Amino acid sequence: MKLLQFLSALTLLVAFTSCNKDDVGPSPRPEQFELYIDFWNPDGNNPQIQFDKENSSPEIKIDFSKTFAGIAEPPNLTKVLIENVRIIDEDNVNYRIDEIDAYEFRDDINDWKKDVEFIMQYDYVQDLAVVIVLDASASLGDDFETIKNYANDFIGRILEQNPDAQIGIVSFSDEINSFGLTNNHTALNSYIASIEQGPFTSMYEAMDLGIEMLNNAGSESKAILTFTDGTDNNSKPQYTPASLIGKLSDNQITSFTVGLDGNGGVDKPVLENLAANNGAVAFPNTLKELGEVFEGFSESISTVYNLTYIRNQQPIPAEEPAKLRFIFDSSPKTL
Repeated sequence: MKLLQFLSALTLLVAFTSCNKDDVGPSPRPEQFELYIDFWNPDGNNPQIQFDKENSSPEIKIDFSKTFAGIAEPPNLTKVLIENVRIIDEDNVNYRIDEIDAYEFRDDINDWKKDVEFIMQYDYVQDLAVVIVLDASASLGDDFETIKNYANDFIGRILEQNPDAQIGIVSFSDEINSFGLTNNHTALNSYIASIEQGPFTSMYEAMDLGIEMLNNAGSESKAILTFTDGTDNNSKPQYTPASLIGKLSDNQITSFTVGLDGNGGVDKPVLENLAANNGAVAFPNTLKELGEVFEGFSESISTVYNLTYIRNQQPIPAEEPAKLRFIFDSSPKTL
């Protein structure tokens, strides 16, 4: 009898416990991800949002350091655009967005309330430019032919997902060569077949050239994938990781890096830092693992979204922003 009374009391306690403003709500299901936002619009015409990184799911790749400003749209709406959003988990699995549910914290009920009027739209980005920066140093030996095949497969997967994507290639050893942006798969494959190996590793200089190619592309979404099995030992002094990170940020380029770690020659901290602007890094130990990384990153690079938050023009002071919560129903992306 006492046990039944205890369980009943416990049930009532759980049922009537209200959340406070610091609560972030129930945990999402395994393939749900959450994004928390502060929204303010003091005069009704200048909406702004800032992300709550601490409570948001780390799988959602957004620049959490930025404040995004929007516009007023007659007669009575505001819109805030959030560009180049990806969902990638710690295993570099990419996710497709299936639906986004919006919630707002309401002081009058001391809880999160689902919002059906103010919504978060999502659009798949088609205007995509990608550059592959490919190590062609002699240290790769006979494995280089397999790596060429992986690069060809990578290109094929992106173009299968997005036939209009523009793809370029920069290959490097002691010399740096490049092939301009195109969606001609045959031409890209022919260039890769023609790449010859050489001594030394001019990675930083090659990445700089890849960034310049993307900067001139003018595409809505831009990404760079850099592969190496070693450390830079041949670039001119002006090409440094710091200079590259600055250019990646200035040009809004998402950077993915891959270091084949089987020979223990890659500089992991450098490659981790160069995986900038919500990109990702991987250190496969074998050729088989490397193939899996190329496949996974092709999915991550080709599946990118723009989000648009739509709300009315009600003034909301910056000192008391609206607390917003978005649940992303997602599914693993496969090509």
